[in-house]
Amino acid sequence: MKNFKQTQRLATLAIAGLMLFSCSSDDDTNPIDDDPIVELPPIVLDCDYFSEDRILTDDPQRPVDYVITCYANVQGSLKIEPGVVIEFENHAGLRVNLNSKVFEIKGTVTNPVILTGTSKQKGHWRGIYLAEAHNPNNLIEHTVIEYAGSQNHTSSSPIYEGSLAIRGVSGTNPQALHLNHVEIKNGGSIGLDYHRLEKNATVSVSNVIITGNDGVPVKVSAEMAHIFNNTSSYSGNASDFFNITPSYYEIEDQTVTWQKLDVPYLVDDRVHIKHNGHLTIEAGAEIQFKPEGYIQPYDGSTDAGNELSLKIQGTADNPVHLKAYNGANWGGIMFGFTQENNVINHAIIENAKGDFPVGNHQNTGAIYLHASPKLTVSNTTFKDLQNCTFYALYDDYFENLTVTNVTYDNVGAEFCTP
Repeated sequence: MKNFKQTQRLATLAIAGLMLFSCSSDDDTNPIDDDPIVELPPIVLDCDYFSEDRILTDDPQRPVDYVITCYANVQGSLKIEPGVVIEFENHAGLRVNLNSKVFEIKGTVTNPVILTGTSKQKGHWRGIYLAEAHNPNNLIEHTVIEYAGSQNHTSSSPIYEGSLAIRGVSGTNPQALHLNHVEIKNGGSIGLDYHRLEKNATVSVSNVIITGNDGVPVKVSAEMAHIFNNTSSYSGNASDFFNITPSYYEIEDQTVTWQKLDVPYLVDDRVHIKHNGHLTIEAGAEIQFKPEGYIQPYDGSTDAGNELSLKIQGTADNPVHLKAYNGANWGGIMFGFTQENNVINHAIIENAKGDFPVGNHQNTGAIYLHASPKLTVSNTTFKDLQNCTFYALYDDYFENLTVTNVTYDNVGAEFCTP
């Protein structure tokens, strides 16, 4: 990427040259004042530099404003202004421990902040890790983060990795960070690590580009997957999947939507929709599941107030596609104790084996029905199922199931009971 300050400097030199040419005297013996632009070296910041409040500013005479040589512990508020370029030495980075102090990296469209390595190689510096960052105004905007991801941010479980990671915390001081117009590229690991974030976190993501990284673009919990949307791009990485990890797998007291992204979702394990949880999967979304992966819209009883729902809302031109990551098998969808209007419309569901570790159910059906859940399935194709399509322990558990315009392609059976 061409440095914006270099562009500005070249423009300044061009203008200066034109001025010198047009203003030259007929008397060639008159001296011409020549005031060349002097480039200064970057300022090297000590490892304890960030122990107090700091503001980093752009110096037009420095192609690189600052160099950071270590994994610096940021304990004072930090603001990085437009146009600042920071280079990080090998394995250097920022570990942010601000509690309620502000962390702000704020570039502009024409003058972004550049965070890069002293060597322009993938995985040269470590990245940014927000360990304690609770200020709701924390922001990274119009910023490029490149060549990071050299090492994990933590050495013991839970492991945080990637060019940018934020630690999951519970309690009264949730983590906070807003990303807007951020490009995370050419990292030696994953792009963003949000895998332990809970729904109390104050976070947002918009207009983000994550590309060229040696891993998935994003790891995130099921609770918080909805904060990522189609204003952003996640393609062009070594593993082009939006990865939903096993941590904080419950969608509870939330109404959320998973949009169609430019890469498939990849579900590692269970996604559990429970008490007052509502998940809508929008048209065109593709969700792949590892063998242990499945969706469970299921609460413990039919008590009043225990509403929950799954709505898979494809269209004829953009169906929702649920399939196996390995091309062979994943769990399926397990409905139970839900009298909401659960919907599967215009979907393709393939490779579901009917394995649900909850209850130790194996080799059942792609759609498992318990306690007569309310479900409408329409305009949907089930294909390559080695077992059953719809499975229930008792015949009367099918009583609230409505099926219209469904296609069965290479399935073991359509409706099954033990």
